[in-house]
Amino acid sequence: MLAVPLAGVVAAGAAIMPGTNGPGLAAVGPVSATDGFPVWYKDKTGLRLENCVAAADPLCPARGPLEDESAPLSFPGNYPDEGFYLLADANMTTANGGNARAVVALEQAFSSGPVVDGDQVTFARIRYKITNAKDGVDYKFTSPAGVKTVQTSKPGLVFDTEDIGIGAKGDFSGALGGRVGPFLTWDTFPSDPALKPVNGRDTYVGDGATLHKITGSPYGTNVFRVEGPGVNGSATDACPTVGGPVADCIETDLFTLQGKLATTSGVTAEQATYSRSSSGSGLVDVFASSEPDNQQAIQVTDASGGSKEFSTTGLAGSLGHYFARVAYTGAQPPAKVQVSNTGDVPVTNKVINVVDRLTGKAVYNSDAQSLTINAASSDTAATRTLTATGYGALANGSLEVKPLDAPPVSVVVTSDAGGTITVPVEAAGNARAPISVVAQAGPNQTAITGQTVTLDGTASSGDVATFAWTSPSGIALTSPNSATPTFIAPAAGTYTFTLTVTGPGGPSSATMTVTVSAVTTATANAGPAQTVQRGTSVTLDGSGSTGAATYAWTQVVGAGDPTVTLAGATTAKPTFTFPSYKFPAANGALTFQLVVTNGGSTPSSATVKITPANDAVVITAARYTASKKEWRIDGTSSILAGQTVTAHLGPLSGPVLGTAVVDVAGAYSVRGTPGIVGAQGQTVSVESAKGGTAAGFAARIS
Repeated sequence: MLAVPLAGVVAAGAAIMPGTNGPGLAAVGPVSATDGFPVWYKDKTGLRLENCVAAADPLCPARGPLEDESAPLSFPGNYPDEGFYLLADANMTTANGGNARAVVALEQAFSSGPVVDGDQVTFARIRYKITNAKDGVDYKFTSPAGVKTVQTSKPGLVFDTEDIGIGAKGDFSGALGGRVGPFLTWDTFPSDPALKPVNGRDTYVGDGATLHKITGSPYGTNVFRVEGPGVNGSATDACPTVGGPVADCIETDLFTLQGKLATTSGVTAEQATYSRSSSGSGLVDVFASSEPDNQQAIQVTDASGGSKEFSTTGLAGSLGHYFARVAYTGAQPPAKVQVSNTGDVPVTNKVINVVDRLTGKAVYNSDAQSLTINAASSDTAATRTLTATGYGALANGSLEVKPLDAPPVSVVVTSDAGGTITVPVEAAGNARAPISVVAQAGPNQTAITGQTVTLDGTASSGDVATFAWTSPSGIALTSPNSATPTFIAPAAGTYTFTLTVTGPGGPSSATMTVTVSAVTTATANAGPAQTVQRGTSVTLDGSGSTGAATYAWTQVVGAGDPTVTLAGATTAKPTFTFPSYKFPAANGALTFQLVVTNGGSTPSSATVKITPANDAVVITAARYTASKKEWRIDGTSSILAGQTVTAHLGPLSGPVLGTAVVDVAGAYSVRGTPGIVGAQGQTVSVESAKGGTAAGFAARIS
């Protein structure tokens, strides 16, 4: 087979461009055919880093454990469940004997936890943590990712994680919008010999282990600083560049930093289509993309395994998008082609099917209520079967669908030769007449004499020009020409009101009745006690009250109770959000009082108690890896996304092994290296910030 160079012809970058809020990342590279992750990320200075997943690379090791640490890396059988393009970590000891930590990382992982092909995700992570912190106070963090103020999330703990980037399957562009980048480097990069191993090829931004000064913060904050009550108990000013009391600040300019310059550019095989005619000539058009520079050597070869061969052809240029129009021999086009970047070490290869190219048009005529679809294949030497998804096969390249009340925004047409095209639907015909107005006077109501009643015509449809309400004799409406007039309920009886609206196709009228009862004793009913999940919206229910003309809800605040805000406190059914954290009041319950009146009797009151339910926390795996001196505890929570889980050695009163945040799928993964060595026979326990616990899970020691 002959190798054909694919020549770049467009000056734009081939990779996906960043989100608007990203300060430093510029592009994400092609996806690796080996592990399904991007082969690199590039920052706005042009620096490209690849993912660190090889356990044998001492300067850029995999951080997640392998199933078999002694076996070679393989995907997905022996592959880490997380890795990093960049990992910067800083730690300090606080005056309270706690630890302050900052992590700035561009990470790869799997959405469901274990290594599963198709679950690949990447994200930009900023994490701040303080143990033994003071409760209920703010701590100000300064790091290479900027400045952020965080309050204690649970007794003694500050834990804040920002993960940006997890998108749809196969979309790795979201991380570009995070606050990681430009990439951090040692301040001695790139000349430091420690960052250039003897092979003369690989270069690193840090060695992943040595504490070192760094540079690269887009904010000029190449330090980790914490400002907050009592973090510095010494007499030495630990933050000389920051004003304020000495005891309120600690900082360090030393980080462990891991990252490896990308040695491959990769290549994306975007499309390969063929065309042929009855004369027997045939062409294959191949589109690919890679880095927009002059160092790429992109080639295409026949990968069908048959006897067909390409003739050499190509176009000049190499600026990010690559293209070749290749003549082929034989009666049939090749089934597959391989696109290779031979400038990579090792060479990057991508195989793609060769399909026919489709062109088409779709028009919907609103007068005839018909959708006409026309399409053609680049293969004119054979009769191709073309099908419009959802509508059927095209006859001689055309299909009319009628009657059709409304069309889709686009139509997908496929060929039996593999080609596909999404055709936008064009519109034709006259504009439709506006819908006729329809009056809606609202549901029938009940009231008590002396109560203010509001009529409601807002559900009326169409382009309403005017509202006009007619009331029974003796009842005066406020704003009778508005959608929602009011009146004072008269003596007991049934009263009918009429709403007339004008507009296209109008006028239209509707009626409703208000049944007024005489004043009776008001009796409050605050509804049944409820058990709810923390952090969820709660609706109180006083609709069971009798003789009520007014409602007034208040919170009965006990010792240790947080104060919540009631929305609609003067209605029968107000709402509030239950606090997302545990608090010291008895059972963590909140109490609310309802007072009802009707203007003619003594006010009546009732209370209701709302109790939080603990989440269900499960431990699915617990492992201590002696070679890494690392604990790993995985599990799930019934409350998804955002809450914190803390792991303990032994019972819940045991030493803390680490904390983690539950992800959107309800999973958590605690990783810790607290200096606690694992031993056979040990167990672990976990507790969540929402109250759930799981205890006594046997740890695996390896």
